Amino acid sequence: MSEQINSAIRWARNRIEACSDSARLDAELLLAHCLDKPRSYLYSHPEESLNPVCWQQYQRLVERRLQPTPIAYLLGTREFYSLVFATREQVLVPRPETELLVDLALQLLPPEQSMRVCDLGTGTGIIAITLKSERPMAQVYATDVDPACLVLAQENALRHAADVEWIESDWYRGLPRTLRFDLIVSNPPYIAADHPFLDQGDLPAEPRLALTPGNTGLEALQQIIEGAQRHLVSGGYLILEHGYDQQTPVADMLATHGFSEIHCEYDLNDLPRTSIAKRVEKAKSTA
Repeated sequence: MSEQINSAIRWARNRIEACSDSARLDAELLLAHCLDKPRSYLYSHPEESLNPVCWQQYQRLVERRLQPTPIAYLLGTREFYSLVFATREQVLVPRPETELLVDLALQLLPPEQSMRVCDLGTGTGIIAITLKSERPMAQVYATDVDPACLVLAQENALRHAADVEWIESDWYRGLPRTLRFDLIVSNPPYIAADHPFLDQGDLPAEPRLALTPGNTGLEALQQIIEGAQRHLVSGGYLILEHGYDQQTPVADMLATHGFSEIHCEYDLNDLPRTSIAKRVEKAKSTA
């Protein structure tokens, strides 16, 4: 007897509960993917029988979810800021909290002005592409040290017809020295290398380089802050996503390197997530 949609979902949900807090949703997303149908189809056809090929594909995906493998890798896509982006296992899965960074950036980018923006460590390209989609007049640059990330980011840019300048670079090192930006944004790795969080949930399946920069978790943030003054115009802004417990050290580093108007915005979970600061010219000595 063939497996029906409703019983297949029950089977998968019971299996996935061991590794996911959203087992029912995961089960539905995977089955909709196998059927190439929207999730609503599952509710309108609960007793429809699955063909053997679809049922076998579904079972394989559920077993991969248990490894665990993030849903975004299994589906091959992830939604961010109402746009759909391709995802792969060599790139960090886009997070909804990063939408806060995009919101803050858009507030600093008037629609009618051609301002220059750089997204450092772009990964799938979600930040750069979303900013270009929302602010077509902006000149958007994006960097990543991993060529595989840039390949995926360019594919996503084509998907959304976003004209972004992609540069292979370890933070600022590959940028032209004379290039200056009105805004620099980044969601860098910021988890300490020995933090137990790295062994929880789906994180073991994601690229470690995209999650942790070193022993303290502040190494990448420090490099970005230290180099930002040389690549921002006077009055330009730096926006950084960071850990919920890194607000104070990030603010201290920004102040040490001459930034002003430093403040931190809280995410939807009411956690300090994204810091913003303004570059100011150092006063010239009259002596």
